[in-house]
Amino acid sequence: MYNEELKTKFIRSYTQSIHTANVATTIFTVMSVYEEGWQADLCTKSAEELQPVIDEIMALRSRSQWMAMTILKEYVKWCILMKVPGACKGMLNITAVGLDKVRRQMVSSPLHLQRYLDSLFDREQEETVDNIYRCYYWMAFGGIKEEDTLLIKASDVDFSEMCVRYKNTDIPIYREALPAFHNTAELTSFLYKHPHYTKPIRRNRIEGDILMRGIKANTKILTIRAVLSKRSKFAVEQRKTDLQLSFYRVWMSGLFYRMYERERAGIPVDFSEAAANFMEGKTYHVTGRIKVKHKQNQKERDYMEDYQRWKLAFSI
Repeated sequence: MYNEELKTKFIRSYTQSIHTANVATTIFTVMSVYEEGWQADLCTKSAEELQPVIDEIMALRSRSQWMAMTILKEYVKWCILMKVPGACKGMLNITAVGLDKVRRQMVSSPLHLQRYLDSLFDREQEETVDNIYRCYYWMAFGGIKEEDTLLIKASDVDFSEMCVRYKNTDIPIYREALPAFHNTAELTSFLYKHPHYTKPIRRNRIEGDILMRGIKANTKILTIRAVLSKRSKFAVEQRKTDLQLSFYRVWMSGLFYRMYERERAGIPVDFSEAAANFMEGKTYHVTGRIKVKHKQNQKERDYMEDYQRWKLAFSI
């Protein structure tokens, strides 16, 4: 590695993960070829000088390319903080191909998700059935599996603790989600809009304690998906949004948002629990615990790679 002592010091301060450290060592070794040619550390180079190099490296499409990009940016931030002579923001201004898709299919925060929901649905205070669809996405962002959304009861919603209590787990309710959850948990009727009616009317909801109950029949996942697909298409056509979200992409966004909050608090990034939850209840055609563990480790690495891509896409 070029400037090996400096980069080794950075790696030790940056991560305790052997895998991440190995990725960092690999990307710095690759970059050293160019640094030797410049006779200068990458942290001192401009965006114009670095962009063609990064484009060439990213074109290799290595499995850890997004993590490598994050590491390079974090290294330059660290060099600036450590007042390394000549360190500048060149690497921080580098763009990467492929991130536009992430920006279209994911969100960066609860506020970002709320803006998207506002582009598709009636405002919460109108008290229409749209509150149900909002909660569907908020439960995704909080970490509830899609098949479980129709099992959540109004009584599972704890507003004092701002969480949904389900399966011995507290699912967070974000501030932006409170109006939708209040309406969906507490209203006994929704305002019903019909093109043939002169004005909206009140219609009682289906009896019961299920949070997602509507006014006509028991809500089904396929029905929700169909409604959301139609609403999303219309919003894009009307140029109210350019996002095209799915339950899973919102779920992933929430997972990464919480992991980033933990990372900012100094807690090591760890997707082992998320990977274990993903494996739960699934059947794999493998023999022995070692192979099952291998699949879980692979999923953990996939989450880490996607997490790095998410951070890069939203410049986090």
